[in-house]
Amino acid sequence: MIEASVEQNPDYAQTALLATEAFASANSIFDPTHLKWLYEDCFPNGTTIIKLTDSESNQKIGQIAMVKQTVFVKGKAEKAAELVDLFILKKWRGGEAVQMLYDEVGKQFKLQNIRFAFGMPNMKALPVNERFFDLKGFLRLDLKVGITMPRRSKKVTTHEMFDRDRLAYFTKLFDQYATVDDETGLSWDGPSLFNRLCGYKYKYAVHATEKLLLISSPRTRNGMPYTLLAAFLRRTNVSPDKADVTRLTRAATAFWKHPLYIYAGINKTLPLTPGISLPPKLRPTPMLLQMRDFSPEKGKLDLDRFQLIDFDFA
Repeated sequence: MIEASVEQNPDYAQTALLATEAFASANSIFDPTHLKWLYEDCFPNGTTIIKLTDSESNQKIGQIAMVKQTVFVKGKAEKAAELVDLFILKKWRGGEAVQMLYDEVGKQFKLQNIRFAFGMPNMKALPVNERFFDLKGFLRLDLKVGITMPRRSKKVTTHEMFDRDRLAYFTKLFDQYATVDDETGLSWDGPSLFNRLCGYKYKYAVHATEKLLLISSPRTRNGMPYTLLAAFLRRTNVSPDKADVTRLTRAATAFWKHPLYIYAGINKTLPLTPGISLPPKLRPTPMLLQMRDFSPEKGKLDLDRFQLIDFDFA
């Protein structure tokens, strides 16, 4: 018999081993230190972990994590949670086990008064989320690629590696580009953005002009290195221009020495997003944001910003 419950005092070393076993892929190796950061520090509101337990052996056999976030909708803060890291060990897999996990997730959304459920799954998990939790396709993120001349303009005043040992410096810098509450999207300020970049999986660099900030990261796909443009954030209450976007994109590719770049997301605060949109048949990933609104009577969600730092991809 198996049971679903909220996991208290999670054992991250055990969870990392179980997740690695369940995914059984060379591309899915889970690190306990990174898991702890993702669940406890990546976003300010922490995480609720729903675990599956085999009652006979009292062994954890699966889980799903609710990484909690805050979304501002027309000036009002709303609770949200992204569903990540769903896994069940092979011996116990089946529709009943998956439904037990999602039933407990649903209970927690209501108990904690969380309005929005988000998911950004791969192609295989899309129908699972929809079938068992009624997460529906909500927003297909624009996926854009380009090649540019790597170069740092004199107007790019900040151009350096992010360093978690420089808390005061980066918090002060990021505070200048804090989001405003009248934009619909996840809220970012100096401390929260600093914590978001302190993971153990990726490296980041920070580039800024007077009006705009860019967070970039080096990535590789199928042996091809590229520069990931993880997020653009405008200086608080300032409107950047097209030249700012171009200067920062070139600076990021110069920093990582990869002229090929990728941007995924939406950002209506920008005059443009760089690159050329990939047609559906060429997209390597759906980049489809799924969503469920537990209070639809409050009105339709229309995001102004949703970028890679807003979920666990970056």
